[in-house]
Amino acid sequence: MGKTNVCPFYGKNDDYCDVGCGYISPHDVNMIIRYCSGRHKECVKYMELADRFPNELTNLVTS
Repeated sequence: MGKTNVCPFYGKNDDYCDVGCGYISPHDVNMIIRYCSGRHKECVKYMELADRFPNELTNLVTS
């Protein structure tokens, strides 16, 4: 199978990005489908967090 890129901030905790943490709302599902799986570099929240926490980018999850 091919590799799937997942946002390095997905599901970590509310201090980073709350998408994937705790209750998952319909809005969260939309964001997960749209950005967290493969297109996170287009996400505004990802861009903000990448600027604030550049060391986290090395923890990019691939499978």
